[in-house]
Order: sequence, then C-alpha cells, then structure tokens
Amino acid sequence: MRSREFTGSYFVTVNRVLNPKIWQGTELDPAVEAKLLKIAEKFQEFLNVDLDVIDYTLTGSNANYTWTKFSDLDLHVLVNGEVSEEYRELFNAKKALWAEHHDITIKGIPVECYVQGSAEPHHSTGVYSVMHQKWLEQPKKTKPDVDDGNVQRKLESVTHDVAAAIASGNLKKIEAAKERITTMRKAGLERAGEWSVENLVFKQLRNIGIIDQLTDKIRDLEDRELSLESRNLT
Repeated sequence: MRSREFTGSYFVTVNRVLNPKIWQGTELDPAVEAKLLKIAEKFQEFLNVDLDVIDYTLTGSNANYTWTKFSDLDLHVLVNGEVSEEYRELFNAKKALWAEHHDITIKGIPVECYVQGSAEPHHSTGVYSVMHQKWLEQPKKTKPDVDDGNVQRKLESVTHDVAAAIASGNLKKIEAAKERITTMRKAGLERAGEWSVENLVFKQLRNIGIIDQLTDKIRDLEDRELSLESRNLT
C-alpha cells in the first residue's frame, strides 16, 4: 500500500492511501468511528470536569497519509475557547492516569486521548470530526520539504544528551532533558508546523523508545525517592 512516488524524505513516508486498518478510502470505518466516539465519551467522563465540549476529533499521522506502524490514533476532546494553565496541568495529570489504567487499541493501534482548546493553534494537516462524521481539514498527498541532514544531526545530538542524563541517575537532569524535548517540539511546531526538524526529531525519539525510556526512568527515580527501605536489625 506504500508508494515511493510520494516519499519526500528519509524521515517521512507519504503513503498512497490512508491507513486501511481504519479508513475505507477517505471514509472512516464505521466500526472504528463508533469505538472512537465511545472512547472519547469515556475519557471525558473520566476527566470529571464540566467541559464545554464542541467536538471529538481524530488527528495526527493516522488522519493523514504519513502514518507508519508506530503511529497512534490521536483522539482529541475539543473544548470551546482556551484551556488555562491550571486546567492544562489537571488534564495532563488525568491523561497520564488514564494511560496507566487503560491499554486501549483499535486494530492493534494505541489510542491516545487529549484535551484541546478550540482557540489553541493546531498544526496537523488532517483533522476528522468523529462527532460529526466529516473532515474538518482533509489531508493531501504532498511531498514535505524536509532537510534529512538537519534532522539526523539534531536527532544524534538529542539522543546523546538523553543518554548522558539517564546515565547520570540524577532525577533533575533527566526531567530537564525531557522538558527540553517538549520545548523543542513546541518551538518547531510554532515555527514551521508538523514538518519542522524539531517535530520530526521528536517523532523519531518516540518511535525508537527514547521518550518511554525517559518517562520510565523518571518514574523509577521518583519511586525510589519516595520509598523507605527497612533497616536490617540482625
């Protein structure tokens, strides 16, 4: 189902079709649509906050021609206006707790839930309304303008920094390394959108498990700091 005709970069594959596991041409598989709607409703219920929800949307690579075997299903609960910093922290904490207690997949694809304010800038070139069963922004098969050399150099630099932080065993250094990656991606999206060097580096770090390594190491060190071992009295 892949076509090299549309591949514009070593780091980005543009497929001939949308992911056939979830799409029937450009129409979302009705069974997938029904499941996504149910998941979004359950996630909203789990948040336990009175929200002015205006839509549930599917976005990211699986709402585009750039899907890979690593791509999640990015399911957004779209709320009216902006999300305050206070509520963003709450939603991020709830999102993490939801992920810890649920392992939801659709045809083997993990579903990632997120709260998005309608006033927030959104950088995906494919957005599908699950609630209203229509494209809000239909993706196109276009070759992205990507400098593979810059992506590779940035990837190697960040990977080296992460390895050094993890090897240090220092919680603050590891947290700082993860925060730098988050800031890097945000800056790239704001500057040049989803094909920015920074966003592509983030995707590669996620694909090769570096993001999970950081998260797991932070959790492990936090648990150690909060634990107290029994004294050996013998």
